[in-house]
Amino acid sequence: MYKNKINYKMLNILIAITIVVLIYLIKGLWLGAVGKIFEIIFPFLVAFAVAYALYPIVVKLKNKGLPNFLAIFLVCFLGIAFIATIIILIVPMLYDQTLLFLSNISAFLSDIATKYELNLGVLQTSISDISTDIIKNIGSYISNGAINLVNASINVVTSLVIIIFAAIYFLIDMEKIRNGIKNVLKPKKKYYNYVKKLDIEVSKYFIGLGKNILVQLVEYTTVFFLIGHPNYLILGILASFTTIIPYFGGLIVNILALLISSVISTRLFILTLIVCIVCPQIDGYIIGPRIYGKTNKLHPLVNIFAVFAGGILWGFWGIVVSIPIAIILITTYKYFRNDISGKLEEIKETKVTKKKE
Repeated sequence: MYKNKINYKMLNILIAITIVVLIYLIKGLWLGAVGKIFEIIFPFLVAFAVAYALYPIVVKLKNKGLPNFLAIFLVCFLGIAFIATIIILIVPMLYDQTLLFLSNISAFLSDIATKYELNLGVLQTSISDISTDIIKNIGSYISNGAINLVNASINVVTSLVIIIFAAIYFLIDMEKIRNGIKNVLKPKKKYYNYVKKLDIEVSKYFIGLGKNILVQLVEYTTVFFLIGHPNYLILGILASFTTIIPYFGGLIVNILALLISSVISTRLFILTLIVCIVCPQIDGYIIGPRIYGKTNKLHPLVNIFAVFAGGILWGFWGIVVSIPIAIILITTYKYFRNDISGKLEEIKETKVTKKKE
C-alpha cells in the first residue's frame, strides 16, 4: 500500500530558499540599519584593532620589568606624541610635497604629450586642477570662516578622538578582556586552543607589519632624500603604508618615483632607478626575512589572491584586512583539518554503504 511521506529534506531546502528570498526583498530595510550600526561601531572596531596591535609592545615592556600601568602609559604617550609630531611637523611639509608631486606628474604628462604628439589635455588639466583646488579650497575655508572648516572636518576629528581614547581604554583593559575570553573558552579546550592559535598568528602579523612600516618609512625617506628626490617625504610615507599591499604597493611607489624623476634630470632618474632596483632586493632578502622570519609565512599566490579578492569585495578596506583574514582562514583550516578530513571520509563511507544497500 502506497503511503504519502513528507520529504523533510526538500521541505527544509524550500524553507531556506524562502528565507533567503524574503531577506533579499526587504534588504532596503535591514541594509540601512546595518549600515548605521556599522557606522557607529566602526571607530570602536578600529580602536580595538589599534589596542590589540599595541598590546604585544606592552607585554614586552612588562617582561623587561616595567609595571603594567607604566608600560601602558609609555606606549600611549609615545603613540600620541608620534601623532602630534606628524600633525605639527610633517603635515605642512607633506602639503607642500603633495602640490609639488602633482605638479611633477603634470609636467611628466606634458613632456610625454609633447614628445609623442599625444592629446593628454584632459588628464593634464584634471591633475593641475587638483593642485589648484587644494589651494582654492583652503582659501575658501579661511574666507568663509572657521565654521565651514569645522563643519567639513568635524566627523574626522570626532572619529579620531574617539579612536584614540577608546584605544587607550581598550589597552588598559586588554588583559581583562583576554582573561575573560580565556575563562569562557577554557572549559571547551579545543576551541580555547583554536582561539589561542588565532591570537598568536594575528599578533605575529601585526608585530611584523608595524616593524615593516617603520623600517620602510625611514629607509625610503632617507634614501630618496640622499639622492635629491624632491618628493622624498611623500614617497617614504607611501612606501611605508603601501606595505599593507604586498608586491603591488612597492611597485606603485617605484613607478611614481621614476615618473617624477624622469622630468627633472637624467641623473636623478638613474639614481632613482638604482634605488628602485636595489632597495626591494635588500627588503626582500635581508630586512624582510629578519622582520617576518618568526611571523606568518603565506605563499605569494595566497597574498596576491587575498589582496585582489579583498579589493573586489570591499574596496580599500578590503585590501587592508585581506591578509589578516587570509591568515585567520588558513589557520582555521589547518587547525580543523583533521576534523574536516574525518567528516569527508565519513560522508564517503556513508554514500558507499547506501549504494551497497
